[in-house]
Amino acid sequence: MARPRTYDRDTVLDKAMSLFWRLGYEGAHLSALVTHTGLNRFSLYKEFGGKAGLYEAALEKFLGYLLGQYRDILTVQPLGLENIEAVLRSLQYGSEYYGCFMINTLTQRDTVPEGAYAKALAGADEIEALYFGNLVSAMARGQIASGSNVAGLGKMLQTLDQGLHIQGLAGTSDAQKDRVISAVMAGLRTGVA
Repeated sequence: MARPRTYDRDTVLDKAMSLFWRLGYEGAHLSALVTHTGLNRFSLYKEFGGKAGLYEAALEKFLGYLLGQYRDILTVQPLGLENIEAVLRSLQYGSEYYGCFMINTLTQRDTVPEGAYAKALAGADEIEALYFGNLVSAMARGQIASGSNVAGLGKMLQTLDQGLHIQGLAGTSDAQKDRVISAVMAGLRTGVA
């Protein structure tokens, strides 16, 4: 007869996510994961198949939360520059900023599990598509110049978004981040971006 679970899967994923987020995949050693999550090694392997499976499950949970935030802002009708500015300004660094777990995964391509990298890449692609949809609407509404390269601008916004997260890790202040966002938004409105 199988023993019943003595742990809550979501709690374990939250704890694992916080450790992976701070230390990266390679920095979060199995012994630290066992201590931090409260799982024993047997349960960790049984539930997740090991460290790689735990990382992938934690990232998947994070992506559900992150993409939900992006969808909540970037699907507000009417689509357009207001949504783009709102989502960019929603990024807050805070005193204990560890970047974005998705972007951290992308920057650790050579060390994270392949499945996790693919999930992070798909998440970044979805964010870019949300930006693209808002740019198409912004052009139709006359917020940006007719004939703008919205595919290129969508990639630029996704790159800016990722760069802002990396800048937060490098110690950029909220004030510096806000100046960058203001400059990009002004460029989009005047056709300079």
